[in-house]
Amino acid sequence: MILEPIKPRVLGLRAIPNVDPQLARDLKLAPHHRALGLITCTSDDALYTALDAGTKAAEVDVVYARSFYAGSAHASGPLSGEVIGIFAAADEEIVASGISAALRYLETSAWFYAADDAGKLAFFPHVIPSVGRYLAGLANVAPGTPMAYLIAPPIEATLGLDAALKAADVELKVFYAPPSETNYAGGLLTGSVESVEAAARAFQETVMDLAARPRVMTPAPDLEVLIAGHARARGEKGAGAALPYRVLESGLELADKPDGLTHLFDNRSLVPKGHPAIRFRGRLDLLQAQVLDAQFAAQSEGLADVVADLEDVLRFLRQMLGAEVSGRPMPELSVGGFSGEELHRLSHNTMKFFGVGWVVPDVTMGPTAIKLNLLRATCREVEIAAEDAYGDESHLSPANRDAMLHGLNRLSNAVYVLVCKVVARKKGQAPGNS
Repeated sequence: MILEPIKPRVLGLRAIPNVDPQLARDLKLAPHHRALGLITCTSDDALYTALDAGTKAAEVDVVYARSFYAGSAHASGPLSGEVIGIFAAADEEIVASGISAALRYLETSAWFYAADDAGKLAFFPHVIPSVGRYLAGLANVAPGTPMAYLIAPPIEATLGLDAALKAADVELKVFYAPPSETNYAGGLLTGSVESVEAAARAFQETVMDLAARPRVMTPAPDLEVLIAGHARARGEKGAGAALPYRVLESGLELADKPDGLTHLFDNRSLVPKGHPAIRFRGRLDLLQAQVLDAQFAAQSEGLADVVADLEDVLRFLRQMLGAEVSGRPMPELSVGGFSGEELHRLSHNTMKFFGVGWVVPDVTMGPTAIKLNLLRATCREVEIAAEDAYGDESHLSPANRDAMLHGLNRLSNAVYVLVCKVVARKKGQAPGNS
């Protein structure tokens, strides 16, 4: 899926509290480098930026960092991955602090993206607002310098770097000519924060354009025509200004909305269509469709009160969807004049109130009862989808999250009550009062 994150995985992780002098000699360690921390990872460039983050969090030095030939798909062992990085410091605690910062950065900030729907073309349009000592040393700039770390396969990287350099006032400090050890290419660009962000956007849009249209030739000047649709020329008024679309997780900005992304709220909060909140909304939409289907069946069977009860359910679901998107307070469930707690009590005393025990649906119960049972089962699925989407941190407030989950739990009780109501009527028994 386009712009789907390709998250790195740490494969091997160990510390050496007191490195052997012979190994220290060959690693060219400084006298105060007594402890080491070693990491292997499935993504080399993600780890390099994470190692740099470690140098900003602790007094650690990156004393060794190398990519393995041909990439993680051809690794020498199950714990090799694509890269090895080694921190050195005065003691093991300092090394642990650097390792912790690197792991956090890999989890929250550094990853490749898919430029095509198949997920086979991966690229790295990464912006670092303030580099640490490791990347500063590689680029021969001062720590704290903003940097665009741009990596892609060879043709994509070459075109992308050209677009990036033309899109903003940036300087190419390091060029990774194709092919690297992992058969990729790219570069390290520096400038102001706004400039490196604009350069990264131009790089990204060019890589994605090539992925979408790999064999297109345009009139001269070829590259300028290709870039013009996605990035501003250097020095153009408004360079660095926000593009209309923004990917929520990464903050990457786009000139056009890819088909694989959709709105969580607006153009500035694009998420993959498989995002848990989008899956939940889809299940909620299906649930509303099944309410209408059950209403039609009830109307066909002359069950006017059940039609009215289902209208209450439909209203509740529509208000819930509106509250989830807007942040308004969640609605309280009320069906046929009964509150959610009253419906819960009714559903656990169906023999007392309806004269029927536990209902096992069968075809003789008629279309309304059967459709209501399907609706009840779907309620359970929607409740689980809500738990998946909002079980951890989300855009919902804690109060709205709890109200949503509680309301969906009671909704299945309400629909089961309607099943019992219809079954009792089929048996010629009038439901009792609560």
